[in-house]
Amino acid sequence: MPRCRHDPTLFSNEIATVSTSRRRRTARRQLRDASSERLEREQYHQDLAVAEQLGFIDRRPRVTGRHASNNSDREIFQPYIGSYAGPDVEMDVDVEAVDLPSAAHAAYHRMRRYAEIRENISNRWTELELIVTATYLSCQKTYSNWTVFPDAFVLPPNTCTCTETAVHTRKLHLIGITHVVRLVHYGYFACSPDKPRTAFSIPVMQFHHFLWETAVLLTYSFVKALSTFLDSRCKLPLYARGSRHKKRNLRVPFSHSVELYSRVLQLSNSIHTQGLSLSTTDQWASKCPRCFGPREGEVKVDESEPDIIMALDGNFQQRHYAYASKDNPPESKYPHAFIPPSRIVADAVTFAATDSAAEGIDPPCADSHKAANDIRGETTWEKCDDNGLFGSACRHDIPLLFVNIHKTGEKLYYPISILNHVLSVFPQHKVGILYDLGCQLETHVRKRGLLTERVGDLMFGTSVFHAYAHEWSCQVKYNPRLNWWWGLSDGECLERLWAFLSPLISTLRVSTRLHRLTAIQARSDYYTNQLNESAAVWLSQKLKHAKVVHRVSREALEELHAIRDPNTGRQLYTNDFFEQQWRDERNYHVNSSTDERQEVELGRLLSLEIELEQAWATVPMTPEQVVNWANTVDRVQTNLAAQRARVATNGVVDNLPPEQKDKLRILWYLKTELRRAFLSLVEEKQPLLRVCRAGESSTLGTRGQQRVLDALRKRANKLKTVLEAYNTQATEFAASNPNRPAPPTITHTNLLRLQADDTFWNDGLFTNANKPWAIDPHTQDGIRRLASHQRSAEEIRRLGWEARRLMRWATHYHTQHVALLAALNDYITDPDRPANIPPLLDSLVNHPFLVNHRSLDDKLKSCEVIVHAETIHLCTLQLDWNRNIHKVVADTPAQTDDETILELWNVQINRIKLSLAYGFLSGIPGDLASNQIHVLNGGAVEDVPFEDEDPEEEDEDEETYLANIEDILAETMRADLEQENGVVV
Repeated sequence: MPRCRHDPTLFSNEIATVSTSRRRRTARRQLRDASSERLEREQYHQDLAVAEQLGFIDRRPRVTGRHASNNSDREIFQPYIGSYAGPDVEMDVDVEAVDLPSAAHAAYHRMRRYAEIRENISNRWTELELIVTATYLSCQKTYSNWTVFPDAFVLPPNTCTCTETAVHTRKLHLIGITHVVRLVHYGYFACSPDKPRTAFSIPVMQFHHFLWETAVLLTYSFVKALSTFLDSRCKLPLYARGSRHKKRNLRVPFSHSVELYSRVLQLSNSIHTQGLSLSTTDQWASKCPRCFGPREGEVKVDESEPDIIMALDGNFQQRHYAYASKDNPPESKYPHAFIPPSRIVADAVTFAATDSAAEGIDPPCADSHKAANDIRGETTWEKCDDNGLFGSACRHDIPLLFVNIHKTGEKLYYPISILNHVLSVFPQHKVGILYDLGCQLETHVRKRGLLTERVGDLMFGTSVFHAYAHEWSCQVKYNPRLNWWWGLSDGECLERLWAFLSPLISTLRVSTRLHRLTAIQARSDYYTNQLNESAAVWLSQKLKHAKVVHRVSREALEELHAIRDPNTGRQLYTNDFFEQQWRDERNYHVNSSTDERQEVELGRLLSLEIELEQAWATVPMTPEQVVNWANTVDRVQTNLAAQRARVATNGVVDNLPPEQKDKLRILWYLKTELRRAFLSLVEEKQPLLRVCRAGESSTLGTRGQQRVLDALRKRANKLKTVLEAYNTQATEFAASNPNRPAPPTITHTNLLRLQADDTFWNDGLFTNANKPWAIDPHTQDGIRRLASHQRSAEEIRRLGWEARRLMRWATHYHTQHVALLAALNDYITDPDRPANIPPLLDSLVNHPFLVNHRSLDDKLKSCEVIVHAETIHLCTLQLDWNRNIHKVVADTPAQTDDETILELWNVQINRIKLSLAYGFLSGIPGDLASNQIHVLNGGAVEDVPFEDEDPEEEDEDEETYLANIEDILAETMRADLEQENGVVV
C-alpha cells in the first residue's frame, strides 16, 4: 500500500505534477501576491513615518539627489528636543496620526523629556552660579571691569627671589576648574554649563543688560544685529556646525548667557545687602529714601497724619499662558519684591474664615470697577495660569511689593497681604492707602476684624483718577482732594508703573514662569533707580506745583471773603464757615446713603410708569402686547406701592406737595442715570488716552481704536438721550417750584468738561434745600478752594519731610561706605596683615557666596568691587540731588536738625567734587585709588598733578575752573574746622 502513493498512474499525482515546476509555481505566487505586498509595504512606511513624527523612534537621515554624498559630507543627524524639530525638519503630521490613541501618550513623554532636560540644565547652572559670581567679581577687579587685559603672565611682586634669568615659564593644563569658570577668567560667559562651544564676551553682556533695561530689546533682535555686524567684519561667515551653509542661530545660547549674568548681578546685590548687615528697614530706605529714610524732628499737625502714603492696584495684562511652560518655581527663587505664595495662602485662609462677618457688604461703587468683579470673559483666563499682578507703590511711583495672581482675579486678600508685610516692617508708622476700591477695602477690614492691632494706623482713600467711578457719598469720605492729610498725592503711581512695564507683556506671556517674575523684578529695579536719580528734581517740581495751588486757592478765598451781605454789610464767608459747612455735608452723606438709594429707586419706578403710559398712548399694540403691557403696569404699580412704604418715614424729601415730590424723585433718578452715562463715556475713552511712552498717541492699534470709537458713539448717543430727559425734567420742576432751588441744567459740551469732584454732581439740594453747602454756589466753591489750600499746605510740609529723609539717608550711607572702603584698603595694604579679619569687614569678607574663593586676596578683591561700585553710585546720586535739594529745604518748614544735616551734606558734596576734580572718582568698579579714600575721608591733597589734556580741547575759561577748585578746597577746609572745633569760621 505505501508504494501506491508513488504510482504515477494515480489520479492525485497526475493532477499535481503534470506540466509544473518549482520556479514556475514561485513566479505565479509572486505575481498573485504583488499587490498585497505593495499595500503592506506602503502601510509599513506610513507607520514608520508616523512613529518618527510622534517621537517614538529617531528620524532617519535624508539623502537628497540620486546619489548620496560621502559620509564626510553627509549632514550629521541630531535628535530634536521636545516638539521642536528645527526649521529644516518637516512637522506635517497627518490628521489621522494626530487622532491616534498613542499621539497623546507620545506628546506627554515628549513634553516630559523636554521638561527634564530643562530642569537638569537649570540645576547645573544653579550649581555653578556661586563660583561664577565669585570669579566674576575677582576678575572685575583684576581687569578693571574688562577695560584692560594682560598681554602675558606677570609674576606677582615679592613672590620669588630668583634672578630674572633663572625664572622660566611653562604651560599648564588646568584640570580642576570648570570650563564655565575658565571662560570668565578669559572675559567670556559660557552658553552651556557642561561643554560650552559658544561664549559671549562679558562687555557685550554688560552692554546688552543696560540696553535691555532702557529699551526692553528682544533677544532675537539683539543677536541678529550683532551677528550681522560681525559678519560684515569677518572674512568667513558663521555657519552652523554640520550644516550646509546654514547661518547659526545664537538666540538660545545667548539667552543662557543672559540668564547667567542676571544671576551674577542678583547674587552680587545679595552679598552687598547681607555683607553690610543691612536691616529690613535699611533695605526699604535704600529702595525709597524719601519715604523710608530716617525720621527725626518731623512736626505733625495731627497724630493721624500718615508717615508714608502708598497706592495699590491690580494689572491683568501681565499674564502668562499655561502652554508656554509648566515650571513651578520654588519660593526660594522668587524675587525679593514678590510675596511668597505661602504667605498669601495664609491670608486667604484668614479672609475666607471671616466671610460670615462680611455678609451684606455691597458698596454701590464696586460695580464700576471691572477688575475687582473679574467679569472678563472666561476664554481670557482659561489659557492662563498666572493671570496678572497685584502691586503696591509709594507716592513717588517706586514699586514696593508684588503679588503674583495665580488662577484668580483681583481678590481683597492681596492688599491685606501687602499691608501685613508693610506694617510688620514699620510697626510705628502711620500708613495712608490709596486704592481704587479703598471704600470697600476699609469696610471689609473693619467688619472682618482684620489688622485689628494696626487698623488705627491706617487711613484709606481712593485714587484721584478713579474717584469719578464712586458715588458722591463715597467721594466725600475717600476722595484725597477733599479730605485731610493726603497732600497732593494722586494715587495713580501704579498706572504709571504698568505703563512702564507694558513692553514686557508680549514676551513674558510665552516665557517660563520664573523668567517672567525675574524680568518684572529687573525692570522694576531699573525703574526704581531712575526715579531715585531724579528724586531732587521731583521734589522741586512738586514744591513749585504746591506753591502755585496754594497761591491760587488763597487768592480765590480772599475774593470770597470780600463778599459782603448787601443788607448788613458784614462778612458772609470765612474759612471757619467753609470748614463747618464741609463737615455738615460730609456727615450727612456718610450717614444717609441708604435712604438716598431708596429715594432714587422710587424715582426709577415713577419714571418707568411714565414711560409705560407714553407707550400706551403712542405705540399701536397687538392684543398680546396689550396683555403684556397690562401685566407690566401691574408689577410696576405693586413695586411702587412697596417702595413708597419704604420711603414714607425717612424724611429725605419734605416740604413739597406729593406730586412735586414725585417729580423731584424722577429728576434725582435722571441725574443719577446721567452720571452713570457720563462715567461710562469717560471710562470708555481712557484706552485712547493711555500710552506707554512719551510721544505715542495710543497703544491700541487701528482695529482697537476703531472698536473704541464705535463704543464711544453708542455711549455718546445714550448720554445725549439721558441729558435731554434730565434737562426737560429740571426745566419743568423749576417752573412749577419757583421758590425752591432746582437742579441746574447743563449743555452737552459743558457736561463733557466736568471733573469728578465738580459741584454739579452734588445731590444735596434734593434733600437739603435750605443748607448752604447744598444750594449756595459761593459756599460750594469756598469748600473746594479751602480744601485745595489745605492740601497744598500739607504737600509743602510733607515735601520738607521727604527732602530731609533723603539727605539723612544719603549722608549716613555715604559715611558707612567710605568707612568700609578705608577699612578694606588698610587691611589689603597692611604688610603685617593680621590673620583675624576686622569686625567691620567680617560679615562681608566671610559671606557664604564668596566661599568658592580659595585665597583671602580674592575675597578682598570681590568685596572691594562691591563696596566701591555702590560708593560710585551713591556719590553720583548726591551730586545729582545737590542741584535742587537746598532750595527744597529752604522753601519748606524748618526742622530742629536742619543745620546739622546741611553741614554734613555740604562737607560730603565738597569732598566728592574735589575727588572728581582731581580724577580720583573713577567710574570703574574696583578701580579704587588710595587718594580717593583719603579725600572722601576729609584728608588734604598736596601737589596732585592734573591729567595732560590736548591743547586744542582745553577749556577757554581755565582760570575760572581753577578758581572754582580753590573755592571747593577753601570750603572743605572751613567745614572740616567747623566740624572738628564746633566753631563757625
